[in-house]
Amino acid sequence: MNYAIEVRPRRFNLLYELFKNNDNALSNESQEVHKESKRFAEHYLMPMSRRNIDCLTKFCDLKNQWEADTAKLSSITDIAMHPAYQQIIGMGQDAIPLILAEMKSRPGHWFWALKSITGEDPVLPAQRGRVKEMTKAWLNWGIEQGRIYA
Repeated sequence: MNYAIEVRPRRFNLLYELFKNNDNALSNESQEVHKESKRFAEHYLMPMSRRNIDCLTKFCDLKNQWEADTAKLSSITDIAMHPAYQQIIGMGQDAIPLILAEMKSRPGHWFWALKSITGEDPVLPAQRGRVKEMTKAWLNWGIEQGRIYA
C-alpha cells in the first residue's frame, strides 16, 4: 500500500483512489472535468485549517490595515478604493468565505468587494443603504451558494 494513503484520514483514501493520476485514456475535455472534480472534492473535504493558511493570514493582515486606515473616512468610494481593500478583491474567490465570515460576526462595508468578486448582487433596491439588511442578503446568498453555513 502506498505510504501516502496510509497517513491520510480514511475519508481521503477514497478521494485519493478516485483522483489519482490515471488520466491517460481520457480526452482533453474529460481530463478538464476530472481536474475540476478533484479540485471540488478537495475543497469540500479538506478542513479549512489544512487549506492554504497563507490566504487567511493575508486576508486578516489586509483587513486590519484597511480598517485602521479607513476608520475615520465617510466616503464609501474612498473606503473601497483603499489599496488593502483592493488587494482583498484581488484575492478573488478565496476571499469570499473569509469576507462572509467577517460579515457574520461584524457587519461592515464588504458589499463592493463581494459584488466585484462574484459579479452578483443579492441586495434588493429597497435594502440599499441599510447595512444590516444588505448584510443579511449577502449572508443568505453565501448560505445558498454553499460559501458559508447557517
